[in-house]
Amino acid sequence: MKPIRLKISGLNSFTEEQVINFELLTEKGLFGIFGPTGSGKSTIIDAITLSMYGKIPRNSKDFINTDSLSTSVVYEFEIGVGTERRRYIVERNIKKDLKNGGYKTTLARLREITAEGEKVLAEKEREVHQKIVEIIGLTAEDFTRSVVLPQGKFSEFLKLSGRERRDMLERIFGLERYGNDLMEKVRKVKNEKALLLGMVNGELSRYEGVTEEALKEALAKLELLKEEEKNLSAEREELLKEREKLKEIWERQKELNQFLEKKRLLDEKASEIEVKRGKIEKARKALSVKPYIDSVEETEKKLLLNKKELEKYAKELEEVSAELQKIEKDYEITFREKEEKIPLLIEKEERLKRAIQIRDEVQRLSEEREKLLTEYKNLESNIKRLEEEKEKLFVSIENLKRNIAEKEEKIVSIRISTEEKENVFKAFELEKEFERVKREREEKAHKIEEIEKLVEKQKGEHERIKVELTKKEEELQKEESSFNLLEVRKPLSSEELFNFQKELESKRLKLIEAQRNKELEEKLEKTLKEVLEEREKLVGELEKTEREYVEKGKALDALQKEIEEIVRKNMAGELAEGLEEGMPCPVCGSLHHINLAKKVDERLIEEKKKLERDLRAEREILQEKLIMLKSQLSGFTAKEEISKAELEKAKENLRGIDLEILRKEIEEMEVKFKEEKEKLENWAKEKEEKEKVLKRLKEEKGQLALEEARIKERLQKDLKLLEEYKLSFEGIEREYQSLLKELENWKEKLGYANFSEKVEEINQKEKLIEKLREEVESLKKNLEELNIKREKVLEDLNQLIVRKTQVVEVGKEKRSILEKMQKELDSYSEGKDVKKYLEEVQKERAEILERESLLKNRLEEERRKKQEIESKKVSTLENQILLINMLKEQIEKLELSLSKEGFKTKEEALSFVISSEEMSEIEIEVKRFENEYTSLVANIERLEGFLKGRQIEEEHWNRLEERIRELEEILTGKRKEIGATEKAIHDMKENLKKVEELTKKKKELEHVIDMLEELDKLFQGNKFVDFIASKQLKYITFSASKRLKEISRGRYALEIDSENNFVMRDDFNGGVRRSVDTLSGGETFLTSLSLALALSSHIQLKGKAPLEFFFLDEGFGSLDSELLDVVMTSLERLKKDKMVVGIISHVEELKDRVPVKLIVTPPTVSGEGSKVRIEYT
Repeated sequence: MKPIRLKISGLNSFTEEQVINFELLTEKGLFGIFGPTGSGKSTIIDAITLSMYGKIPRNSKDFINTDSLSTSVVYEFEIGVGTERRRYIVERNIKKDLKNGGYKTTLARLREITAEGEKVLAEKEREVHQKIVEIIGLTAEDFTRSVVLPQGKFSEFLKLSGRERRDMLERIFGLERYGNDLMEKVRKVKNEKALLLGMVNGELSRYEGVTEEALKEALAKLELLKEEEKNLSAEREELLKEREKLKEIWERQKELNQFLEKKRLLDEKASEIEVKRGKIEKARKALSVKPYIDSVEETEKKLLLNKKELEKYAKELEEVSAELQKIEKDYEITFREKEEKIPLLIEKEERLKRAIQIRDEVQRLSEEREKLLTEYKNLESNIKRLEEEKEKLFVSIENLKRNIAEKEEKIVSIRISTEEKENVFKAFELEKEFERVKREREEKAHKIEEIEKLVEKQKGEHERIKVELTKKEEELQKEESSFNLLEVRKPLSSEELFNFQKELESKRLKLIEAQRNKELEEKLEKTLKEVLEEREKLVGELEKTEREYVEKGKALDALQKEIEEIVRKNMAGELAEGLEEGMPCPVCGSLHHINLAKKVDERLIEEKKKLERDLRAEREILQEKLIMLKSQLSGFTAKEEISKAELEKAKENLRGIDLEILRKEIEEMEVKFKEEKEKLENWAKEKEEKEKVLKRLKEEKGQLALEEARIKERLQKDLKLLEEYKLSFEGIEREYQSLLKELENWKEKLGYANFSEKVEEINQKEKLIEKLREEVESLKKNLEELNIKREKVLEDLNQLIVRKTQVVEVGKEKRSILEKMQKELDSYSEGKDVKKYLEEVQKERAEILERESLLKNRLEEERRKKQEIESKKVSTLENQILLINMLKEQIEKLELSLSKEGFKTKEEALSFVISSEEMSEIEIEVKRFENEYTSLVANIERLEGFLKGRQIEEEHWNRLEERIRELEEILTGKRKEIGATEKAIHDMKENLKKVEELTKKKKELEHVIDMLEELDKLFQGNKFVDFIASKQLKYITFSASKRLKEISRGRYALEIDSENNFVMRDDFNGGVRRSVDTLSGGETFLTSLSLALALSSHIQLKGKAPLEFFFLDEGFGSLDSELLDVVMTSLERLKKDKMVVGIISHVEELKDRVPVKLIVTPPTVSGEGSKVRIEYT
């Protein structure tokens, strides 16, 4: 991670926004942040941590500046390698919660800067924190222990406990993938495999009963079903051929009956159609009159409306004239008022506006004078305060000088010699090593005891499993013998039983077919008898009808001859009527006309024609009846032939079959089949139960054998482990005795019984000395600051006295101006409030102008309205005259039309009017009737010609259809059964393959699960992570030790003990090892610095990007000049490693050692916050 830019405002001593350009600051690789104590140097680290993690390292609750209500931090940084670098901006705004006394985050946002622009990654406090940890790979605690080291956090990593240090290393180096992640993966895979094994066992349980024997039985059943299906199909084909022969006659017969029924219905409707024809004629005449009626009625309506409008306009004209007269009078009064008052009001308004300007100026000068008075009082107060502060500073400076001298004397009094310290530390390290070996000795002894108990327990468990396994083998052998005996007692096989069932089913079908043929024979004999009787009746009826038809024909011929004679005579009579004496006859040419023919009475001709029509109708009815009887006779003849043929076929099918014998054979076979089936089912059930028992016993035996092998393997492993622990214990025992002897020698030599207490005493004195030195240093800084502050107070005091004199002079000048302006204001206002007086004048002027304008508009509107009404009245009067003349002409035309169409009144004509839709519907109905009747007659003649008297009985047709339908249903069932059996056979073959695959898969899964169980035990307790973390820690320690040796000129080295705790080795003192708790302040700083630099150089953010940034904020004050030079040289070398290092200090000597400096100026007395600027060395 590389910092780019930081913006701070409102944080600690920073008030106004300050921008720190890290690109300039870090370009040389090493930079420093300098400034006096309290200037805000450490606040820069606080700002970086606050922007990223929402909290500051020093856990201060009052971090918002006292003069600000909120703080804002914006941090821009880069992360990544090469072309994979990414740039981010994280910002936070935090404000004071004045109500609850706390703080509230008002803005938290993380953005990524890309080539396309900015992209928001998170906008909530929690989301920003999570995203930062995700991007960088460090928590806030990790960040302040390894990257940005604020005050109080520098030595934290050095003194962390083993568990905390391991957790931190796990996060920093991404070791979680070797711990919980890896264990979770193993368990996840194990669970997945166990789930798969359960699914495989479940799948296998679904295929119980899938055997080769079951497959053979299914194949035999399929053959039988196909044979039955073939026989049924043959019968169905024969019946379909018969139906096809009769189908066309049956359909034409049905069609003819339908047409005859329709003709009968149309004959009944003929009289109704005639009435509708008359209605259409009358309606057409009425429609020709209706336009004249409509014109008259429309004109009458218009005349009535016109009259009402004339009355309305006369009334409106009277009302408008009265209103106009009133408005003219009001407008004259208002116009005179405007001309008199408006000029006076304008003059008064201008004077009052000037008065307001003067009043505002008076107010402004008064406020300025009040400010000057307030400033004068503040100046007097500040002068007094600075005088008091000056005196206090003199007292504080003297007290500090005295305090510094006392602390320096105390340091000298409690210092301990170096030789004594070194001897005590050597003995203390030996005592620690002795305690560690002692603990390890006790742990190993306890572990040996635990393993011995476990071995004894496993031996007993092993013996018990072996006994159970022997018993299970005996039980299995017994069950296998019983199963073999069962196989010997096997009854008829499934295939044999199926063949027997097939034979039984064949006899059943034969019986059903014989019974059906017997019933059919009896039914056909009865039907044939009925057909012959009906046919005889029909022949008698046909002969009778033929005689009647001939007689009617003869009568009709005689009548037609008679009518022709009458018509001829009538024509001669008509011709005679037209002859005149002396004119030639058109027939003979004679001029004299003697014995002229007489005209026949018309009624006689009509009666004869009516009689002719009746005879013709009766003869047509007889003709239709003859056709129908012949058709029926033809049908009965065909029916007789069909019945005889079917009867012969039924008798042929029954020949050689005895129904009683066949029934008896079937009953005997059914009893035998039932007995054999029960035997086979019982045997199969017993066999299935035996197979289940055998399967269970084999599985239990397999489980016991597997358990015995596992226990035996664990027992061998534990025996080997016990031997290893015993050998290890012997080595620890020897080391224990040696350390005990050496420790006793040191106690005798130094005279101390407990070295840890002595080390604690030395450490306390060292810490006290360190603390006193730091206090002295701090007091000296405070003394320097107090001297600077005293000089500043004296300077500020002089400035305040000068300003006080200036304020007095300006105040006198403003009072003189105010008095003059007040007199002028009083002369304009007339003793009233100027603003209100002006508003009253403006309001009065506006009201007068508005009243005049409104009345003027109303006057114009009323004049316009009166003119419009007068115009409308004239126009309406002219229209009335036109309408009266039009009505007169329309009435004359209506009367002519009524007379022409034969109507007496318009009401009579309207009674016959119907809508065009209704007329169209009636016309269509009449036309449709005529077309339909013609079509029906043609169709009846066509169908009678086709049938030629042939006819089929409905009962015979239905019986044929029923049998075909019955056969199709039986065939459908058989085909479904065949399909189901074929599918079952296919599925059974597939399932046999699946059973084989699943059994193989089950064995593979069981083997994998066993291996995963072993891995799961290995990864428990994060043992693998501890191993890798310890390797990383050794690598970091080696790098830190190398840097520490360099800084300390070869004296100190850093190591880790058997418990992975840090230990310092002093090579100038015989290589004695000391705990880090015994280090002095300077030693702690050097060790922590070396360790932090080593850790930072090995950190890969999120496992990919190297750490490019390192920040220090303490410790340099505890180093002497020579050691400080060595440390700075070491830091300067980091530039070569592409690492940017920043240091924060108030030590003046460091300023010249860093190439780029950020100078932080402390806040001023006047309220300005800390300021920053960049300087180059």
